[in-house]
Amino acid sequence: MATLEEQIRKILAEEMGNKTPDVSSPSNGTNGIFSNVNDAVAAAKKAQATYVDCSIETRNNVVQAIKDAFSDSLDYIAEEIVKESGMGTKEAKVMKLENALYNTPGTEDLTPEIQTGDGGLVMYEYAPFGVIGAVTPSTNPVETVIANAIMMLAGGNTVYFSVHPGAKNISRWAVEKANQAIKAATGLENLVVSIEKPSIEAAQEMMQHPDIAALVVTGGPGVVHQAMISGKKAIGAGAGNPPAMVDATANVALAAHNIVDSASFDNNILCTAEKEVIAVSSIKGELIRLMQQEGAFLVTDPKDIETLTTITLRENGTPSRKFVGKDATFILDEAHISYTGSPKLIILEAAKDHPLVVKEMLMPIVPIVTARDFDEMLQIAVEVEGNNHHTASIHSENLPHINRAAHRMNTSIFVVNGPTYSGTGVGNTGASALTISTPTGEGTTTAKTFTRRRRLNSPEGFSIR
Repeated sequence: MATLEEQIRKILAEEMGNKTPDVSSPSNGTNGIFSNVNDAVAAAKKAQATYVDCSIETRNNVVQAIKDAFSDSLDYIAEEIVKESGMGTKEAKVMKLENALYNTPGTEDLTPEIQTGDGGLVMYEYAPFGVIGAVTPSTNPVETVIANAIMMLAGGNTVYFSVHPGAKNISRWAVEKANQAIKAATGLENLVVSIEKPSIEAAQEMMQHPDIAALVVTGGPGVVHQAMISGKKAIGAGAGNPPAMVDATANVALAAHNIVDSASFDNNILCTAEKEVIAVSSIKGELIRLMQQEGAFLVTDPKDIETLTTITLRENGTPSRKFVGKDATFILDEAHISYTGSPKLIILEAAKDHPLVVKEMLMPIVPIVTARDFDEMLQIAVEVEGNNHHTASIHSENLPHINRAAHRMNTSIFVVNGPTYSGTGVGNTGASALTISTPTGEGTTTAKTFTRRRRLNSPEGFSIR
């Protein structure tokens, strides 16, 4: 049987793409970038020992420094992410970056709780863990760095970012820029750190490092599982396979618009994006017709559907990285399927057990499954969501249907009559949700997620009631 170290290495190798990073110029300790994990963690630990005693005003200044530093660079960051990762679209990434920068709660999320009565005063406050080790994905690299930095620093922590090698250059740039801004505003250094050359070995070392107080992992189920069995506090953002349900009472035109808009957003690499549609038979034809009008391309030939399935899934049943986050036109071209115009989403009809239905594909291919009625629609949605409890949506004007579906799906995010990206905060629809911790139960994370809840009792405390 493989050792824990071997298991971690294998999982990280697969989920980080087996990529060997380029050699960066030496920068040990400059702007938060170190040559090795030990030095980076030591610097973050030393910085946290000072930062923990700083005022809330200082934390607010740190958060504001990050927001000010990145506000005029969003176009550049989006372009670099697309260029380096080869996934998604610039326009969507700008929206995600705006969401991370402007919709992520800071210290305002840490309001103390007070109880008073005959037994005196009880107070609950939120204290930092220490140095948090954060694994970031290539799908949302800088967005995750920005949002996690704001939340974790607001909570009084410092952060070691184990960035994905597939977006290492722009991620390093973001860490450096954050450090420069924080130092200029407050004089504090190394609140956010990383290393020159991210690697499988470095990620493994970070997860096992004794001075890492907690882990926050955004990635596949394997690496999340390894974090959960590390013996440390673990906050895991795992996989999803969000179904979009459309019942007979739905505003079908609005449903078609929202599903196509959201499922094609950033070429479907959001874990919250609609991955399959379950529609009742009475409105399915109209829904498909209207989705085509919204920019979806319908594939009907069984041979073409088989080709799409074959090229986008590897032999082991996982999505091919060649197509993850790629344009719909690229996928159609590779499958030698003729089309007109510039479709932004590929749709097809499929059975509920089809591989494209049950796998989280992270590409703009959305199969449509037919259900007889609401009851069967909900049953199928629960099955294909795969017990991830991540995200689901419904398009319906029937309140009991909406209530029943929301209860039964039991997902961290549930969206009603809207695009699922609204559940992440995109479009100013609430707090940003770049780290959605379903496996470990925190749900959409905020600054409070990255703190310890502490209780103080004062039996002689007062009550003015």
